[in-house]
Amino acid sequence: MTMNEQRANWVNEAAHSMSLEGLEVSADYRADSQEYVAGKVTSDELVRKARARFGLD
Repeated sequence: MTMNEQRANWVNEAAHSMSLEGLEVSADYRADSQEYVAGKVTSDELVRKARARFGLD
C-alpha cells in the first residue's frame, strides 16, 4: 500500500467516524483532506486548517 493510499484510508475512516457521530462532512474538509492524501500538506497542516476554520486557534 502506498502512503497516498494509506492517507486516503485514514481520511475515509475519519469521515466515517464523523458521520457515525451525526456530523456532516463539509466540502472544505473534503478539499483539505484531498490535499493531505495527495501529499500537498502534512497532517499537522491539515489539523491547523481545521482548527482555524472553527476558530480554535
